[in-house]
Amino acid sequence: MKNLSDFPPKLSPKMKMADAINQYHSLLTVLPRLNIPLGFGEKSIEQLCSEHHVSLPLFTLISRVYCQEDYYPTANELQQCPMADILQYLVSSHKDYLENKLPHIEHHLNILLEPMDRKYSTLITNFYAEFRKEMEKHFRYEEEVIFPYLRQILSEQEATESATYQKNTFHQQHDDIEDTLNDLSNLLLKYIPAEISPVERVDMLLDVYALSNDIARHAMMENRILVPYIQLLESKRHD
Repeated sequence: MKNLSDFPPKLSPKMKMADAINQYHSLLTVLPRLNIPLGFGEKSIEQLCSEHHVSLPLFTLISRVYCQEDYYPTANELQQCPMADILQYLVSSHKDYLENKLPHIEHHLNILLEPMDRKYSTLITNFYAEFRKEMEKHFRYEEEVIFPYLRQILSEQEATESATYQKNTFHQQHDDIEDTLNDLSNLLLKYIPAEISPVERVDMLLDVYALSNDIARHAMMENRILVPYIQLLESKRHD
């Protein structure tokens, strides 16, 4: 039987965090959202989680989503991780995107577009603006509808009609974000003029691909953890 203390292959709570990051690079984006700073020396995952007041079950869930493509948590695994911890991580993720990831992309994009023909720079700028708009719309929907709805269920209050969770809307927003980001990367691939520095072009694309991968993992967190958790809580409420 699986236990929530199990980690992805070759990971364990006793493993040094530095070794875990070397093996699973995608976890590097997770640490700031859990307020675990770099420079952790020889400390283990378990030590760092304890030191920085991070739930070990939460780290387990996140690490599995980020490291195992086919991972879907069981109802038992979900219930071992408090919903409050999951929501806090997602809120921290939103803040990281808005305050760090998106401004970094935007700054780099502005430098890249400055010498470009106005026709192409306007097209790319508009696509980026649409992508950011979709991101912000999705975050608002989560923080103003989904998260309050969950807190109402957890506090055993009746959810109001205005706070009703809409699964189809939730998934559609994920699809819109990923589609817009794919369009942006295709525009950058096809229409950045040859005179633009090759180094700048490659760096920009690497940034976009890294963001795309991170957003895909974020969507997996919500689709595989948040949505099933909502369904689990709703089923208990109606029993």
